[in-house]
Amino acid sequence: MSVSATLDSYLTRKAGKYDTVIHAHTTSATDSALQSNIPLKQMAKGVVLHDQDHYMMAVIPAMNKVALTQVEEVIGRPAVLAKETEIERLFKDCEPGAVPAIGQAYGLNVVWDDSLMEDADLYLEAGDHRHLIHLTRDQFNKLMRKNPHGTISCAPEDLHDMRYS
Repeated sequence: MSVSATLDSYLTRKAGKYDTVIHAHTTSATDSALQSNIPLKQMAKGVVLHDQDHYMMAVIPAMNKVALTQVEEVIGRPAVLAKETEIERLFKDCEPGAVPAIGQAYGLNVVWDDSLMEDADLYLEAGDHRHLIHLTRDQFNKLMRKNPHGTISCAPEDLHDMRYS
């Protein structure tokens, strides 16, 4: 596999040309960044959530954990983590565990962490365990600008509320 067809089509239409990075097989966004010598704060990961009726994605730096209470404040409703079986149904053209952090390509509402705008380059899973998408800050902003955002994640060592993931 490589870049998922759904993601490729969406990015081509909405962000234009993008680069890919090939790396050895990994099992997490954090490992993909480390394998590719990419700073963890530049690696975006998608965490799938749901409220009573809808799935959504929180996009945060790979080194962080999502803060559900902060997500709820930004979106104005309760949210919980989706189960792996639910996630696999949403991302049918992706390998399990390789969810791209562009949920809108899959029809999901997205909320994103402001810290992702701090660097000139961002990377995200491409839908498999061997490829990353490279986007510029401008491309990422173009993709995300209409979605709610805020401080929705924190470093794992700052966890003091079990509602983080």
